[in-house]
Amino acid sequence: MLLALLLALTMDPAASDSAITTTTTTTTPTTATTATTTTPAEPVTADTPQAVGLVLPTVLPKAEPLRALRFVWRDHPSLRGGRNFRLDFSVKVQEDARDPGDDPIDFPTWELHRLRAGVDGEIFRRLQFSVEREFSENLNNDPTRKSTKSQWKDVYAEWVATDWMQIRGGQFKIPYGLDQTSGETNLDFVYRSLGGDYISPGRDVGGEVHGRFFKRGLNYWAGGFRHDGQNSRSSRTVGNEEVTVGEAGFTVGGRVTALVLRRYGPTFLKGAELGGSYAQGNVSDEGFLPNGLRARTVVTQHTYFERMFVNGPRKRYGTDLEWVYGPAGARAEYMFVTDARDNQGLGDEDLSDIRGKAWYVEGAWVVTREKLERPIEPRKGGLGLGGFGAVMFSVRFDKLGFDSKQGQDPPFRNTRAETVFPSFDSVWTAGFTYRANRWVKIQGNAIHESLSDIERAPKAADTDIPIPKFWSYVLRFQFEI
Repeated sequence: MLLALLLALTMDPAASDSAITTTTTTTTPTTATTATTTTPAEPVTADTPQAVGLVLPTVLPKAEPLRALRFVWRDHPSLRGGRNFRLDFSVKVQEDARDPGDDPIDFPTWELHRLRAGVDGEIFRRLQFSVEREFSENLNNDPTRKSTKSQWKDVYAEWVATDWMQIRGGQFKIPYGLDQTSGETNLDFVYRSLGGDYISPGRDVGGEVHGRFFKRGLNYWAGGFRHDGQNSRSSRTVGNEEVTVGEAGFTVGGRVTALVLRRYGPTFLKGAELGGSYAQGNVSDEGFLPNGLRARTVVTQHTYFERMFVNGPRKRYGTDLEWVYGPAGARAEYMFVTDARDNQGLGDEDLSDIRGKAWYVEGAWVVTREKLERPIEPRKGGLGLGGFGAVMFSVRFDKLGFDSKQGQDPPFRNTRAETVFPSFDSVWTAGFTYRANRWVKIQGNAIHESLSDIERAPKAADTDIPIPKFWSYVLRFQFEI
């Protein structure tokens, strides 16, 4: 407006009148009719002032209105309000058909393994949140009892300050391990590795700071939590009371991953990501039940290493490697946990730590040649959208067991043994994954387990004979939106 005023002041009155007259004849219907009978204006001569007449619009442009809230369906049904509001709804359903080889009693073939619903959102591109709840999660070896894990899964809010610092609070997974921190519906196999289920902590309530550098070439997570995760604890019924055992107190955890060869390595190794994890909390012996960690088989969750009496620091260490190159990929992970046994001897003497060791190696190949991602994106959208779907074959070996250092006494299986009798489960898993489209996934696995301690192996229901080696088969149907 100030510029318009200065230009107007530089014009002589005649020029101003001419400009106003010209503007009027072109902006109103009445004047436009008159203008057709007037003579054309003479061209400007050298004596005419060089100022240019200012034409002001009669209607000023309006500000762009805010986008109305609208419903869209991309990967999930969503509500969107421009770029400043997003609300995604999701439902995940998994139905399993199982044939265990360790001969359990009254074990149902079909199981609704997972029925989960959730909401994820973002406000002003800074505040993110997630709420997810499980509606069907039973104990595999006792379908009449609900799992001791919370039916509420991810329940958190996160402030995105910068790429290198994001602050999260609520209930979510403690940053430890590759297998456990991978999404449940995007696994290469029906079940996680044994170490991912029984050494990795899982979800708990706490706070975390995480971020990334160098275009995701370096990532970190660090936080503090009320306990050491739902995978550590279970409940036992004592009289009419439910007692929680196995959990540590306040726990800190952290994880770092890096694409160590992205810049200087050969092309086929640029996608290799190396990771490391650590977590620590203290376990108290205030209760009267054994409170260490346990180990169970894959399908029927038969306990082959019982909880022992522990007291003191619980430390978890882990390292992992993930490699992807086109349709092929591999993963490997090593996990190690120690439970201190301060004053746990029969004479209140300190005993050597309980040691839990787990590791796995796996490989996968997408035979339909799509890039190995999690989840895999079928070519042309998959079945029903112009494509066939993606097919992947995978194989894994994993092992989990517990023991202790050799003491003066020979190894025993009791809960206060100076030298703990070792017990390990070695598992081969081979299977296929058919990703029909973004909503439907079918997986089939053949699982062979071999238990090292025959005394702790599952027993046949009719003969009471131990079964230390056996095959199990699982078929999973998954639907998600």
